[in-house]
Amino acid sequence: MNLTTILSTEAGITLLGAIMGAIWTLFKGGACYARLRRRRYLRAIQALEAAVEETYRAYVESLKATRPGGRLTPEERRRAREMARARAVAIARKEGIDLLRELGEDMISVWIAKLVKRLKRR
Repeated sequence: MNLTTILSTEAGITLLGAIMGAIWTLFKGGACYARLRRRRYLRAIQALEAAVEETYRAYVESLKATRPGGRLTPEERRRAREMARARAVAIARKEGIDLLRELGEDMISVWIAKLVKRLKRR
């Protein structure tokens, strides 16, 4: 039996259709998974942005207003970053997102620093 004989039978055509359907499902499923992953990543970034903005407005600006030079001590900066991180995790958790897994636990401080720089430029 060769391939043309198998494909000329009803069972062969059914098998070929099933194989093609499985390949198509895997292809589209991968694209769908990538879209969902990208959406979770963007929502995690939004949660972090919201937390940094909230911390900056509530904590940092009030501290800066009480200082003549408007500078924070290293301890206050560390505390503000911790507050932003904790708030971001809480916001993301409400959205059903594991922020530390989506953005990478090591990268959270980098993202926070980047967002703080953006806020300072405003």
